[in-house]
Amino acid sequence: MKRYLKRSCAVVLSVLMAASIPGCSTKDTKEDIPALMEPQNLEVTTVKVERADVRVYKVETTRVEPKGEEVYFAMDGTVEQVFVQQGQYVEKGTLLAQLSAEEYEEKIPQTEKEIEDLLKAYDKENAKAAKQAKEIEDKIARLKREVRSSGGDLRNQKRTELEIAQIEQERFNVDNEIRIQNHQNREAKLREKLAELEEMETSSKLYSPYDGYVLNQPLNLIGQRFHEEDAAFVIYDASQLYVTADYYSEARFEKMHEHYALIDGEKVELEFVELTEEQLKQLSVKSTPGSSVSKRVQYRLALKEGQTVNFGDYALVIFVTDSREDVLTLPTDLVSYDGFGYHVYKYEDGVRKQVEIIPGLRDNCRIEIISGLEEGDVVYAQH
Repeated sequence: MKRYLKRSCAVVLSVLMAASIPGCSTKDTKEDIPALMEPQNLEVTTVKVERADVRVYKVETTRVEPKGEEVYFAMDGTVEQVFVQQGQYVEKGTLLAQLSAEEYEEKIPQTEKEIEDLLKAYDKENAKAAKQAKEIEDKIARLKREVRSSGGDLRNQKRTELEIAQIEQERFNVDNEIRIQNHQNREAKLREKLAELEEMETSSKLYSPYDGYVLNQPLNLIGQRFHEEDAAFVIYDASQLYVTADYYSEARFEKMHEHYALIDGEKVELEFVELTEEQLKQLSVKSTPGSSVSKRVQYRLALKEGQTVNFGDYALVIFVTDSREDVLTLPTDLVSYDGFGYHVYKYEDGVRKQVEIIPGLRDNCRIEIISGLEEGDVVYAQH
């Protein structure tokens, strides 16, 4: 009769042992297990019911990723200059690249000159208008005096001249207002044009949104035509690292017993990254009902003091979705189901007995025994 042989859980067992997750191994006990009297010609594995932890988990292999942000030009254009290199560390506000300046570099000084000339002409027109207005005012004042000092037909003549002068003044005032309004409109249009050109000059320059490293190869951008919706650069922040795994809602994530990444044998806790409504909408598009495509999202690595993780490191992402501690367990392959219920073969009083059990939580290696067996009972399987 062979003694209890440990069962291997393949790669997952080694991973979980490295991560200090119990549940896939049994105690290597020295206690004697009674030899079975039957069957006679089959290989038999025996094991005792023992207490252990049962943990339901999901393991995914991935790599450490930095926080990457796509950077866009604020206008369409062709890249003329690039000021950074791949892998270069840049601070927030660093000039990354610039579009061709053909559309504005000559027009800006031209427009500035037009505004300057317009203002000079306006000053001359104002001086001329002020002189003309003063002449009309003086004429009206003179005629008013002459009307008061004259009499008879001469007074009537001076009154007529005064009325004509006042009409002339009103016409002048209307014409002057139109002249001022036309000037203001011309100046406003030129300044609007200048503002647009200056905005183009600003928009043609691309700056880093935060401190980080240039991820893509910038030199390949020179001569390329970009639209506003085209990402030109990717800048990543090495201080914020992530791993990509299947999507869980925040409520489901928080209810998990554990969630962490195993990197170089060291556990690194995970933090949930809240998604926008648009991002959640995109996830639903990528994983429609009935589709086998999983939703993939990033989880932030919550590094503790002294922990060092690098971009590109391999990681095992482990989600412990359920757990039972210190419960009666057996290896999962010793439990059978016959359509009516679950049972095992138990050794008792020198004979084998089929015993009905009620199973509980199960993981990749062990199953919880809720009832039907006691701790220390000997169960065997035939091979």
